[in-house]
Amino acid sequence: MASNYNPDSVNAVLSRIEQKLEDISTEIKEIKTSENSLEKRINILENFKYYLLGFAAFFMLSVEYVRNLFTGKS
Repeated sequence: MASNYNPDSVNAVLSRIEQKLEDISTEIKEIKTSENSLEKRINILENFKYYLLGFAAFFMLSVEYVRNLFTGKS
């Protein structure tokens, strides 16, 4: 009994489809992991931006207060 491989047989086609689905599933998991990592990074950068804006506002308020002390304005 010689067994010839037929690439168009149902089993071969289903096997290729199953492999492609597994590849797609793996890629989707990698994309979700990457997305979560990027989301964390974006949140950190947004928080840094707001802290920096707050620090800049406080610094400018302090500079203005000191300037007003020296110029005698209230």
